[in-house]
Amino acid sequence: MNSINASTGFSGFMLKSGHASQIIPSLVSIDNIPSIVITLPENNTTAPDITTARNLLDQLHVDFLDASDSLTAAKISQAHHANTDRSLDHHFTVSDKVLLATAKCCWKYMQSKDGHVVKFMPQFDGPYTILKAFPESSLYTLVLPENLLIHPSFHSSQLRPFIENDVILFLNRTLPRPGPIVTADGSTEYFIDSIIDEQKWGRGKQYLVRWLGYSPESDLWLPASELVDTAAFETWSA
Repeated sequence: MNSINASTGFSGFMLKSGHASQIIPSLVSIDNIPSIVITLPENNTTAPDITTARNLLDQLHVDFLDASDSLTAAKISQAHHANTDRSLDHHFTVSDKVLLATAKCCWKYMQSKDGHVVKFMPQFDGPYTILKAFPESSLYTLVLPENLLIHPSFHSSQLRPFIENDVILFLNRTLPRPGPIVTADGSTEYFIDSIIDEQKWGRGKQYLVRWLGYSPESDLWLPASELVDTAAFETWSA
């Protein structure tokens, strides 16, 4: 009961009662305890009681304010030390590409039991496109594959900006292009990464499509009729 809180500087009993709790000395003989004589006032008036009560309430109020100030100072100190080694949040916008931390997906690697060790897995994967951005709360919603059964909104601390590889400077870092999907009727299909531009074409519009895993040199203008059922077209139209 007399343990003083490091943040407030007071014990809980003191903030509640206005004084520290009295500890009974168990190792002291009762004969050695001095007797306490309480002298009651001859005139039984309520004025001293009211004064004592007011003084107690005033002291409790002062202790409460001191405890509040101590808590505020403790919070500021804790935030200062916590932010010392913390990097600044990245601010992203809609349609930006980011890398996502794989910490939330490690359990899938553990369940697969294919002999891989989680600590040797890549720390980030992607890139993923930002669908919604809430920079005031550092929250971003990504466009994730359907087979990735996790919530699509993440804090900025789980994201990293994606930087396209410069094939002129780092030719060996060029990722292999994914092959097309061959449908049942023998036609080939490619994954759309995003739509980056649009222009008038006859009575309608054309959209500049960037393919997943391909460089900007492979961008292709396609009519809206070929993109109407794609997620990239819905994201661009939104």
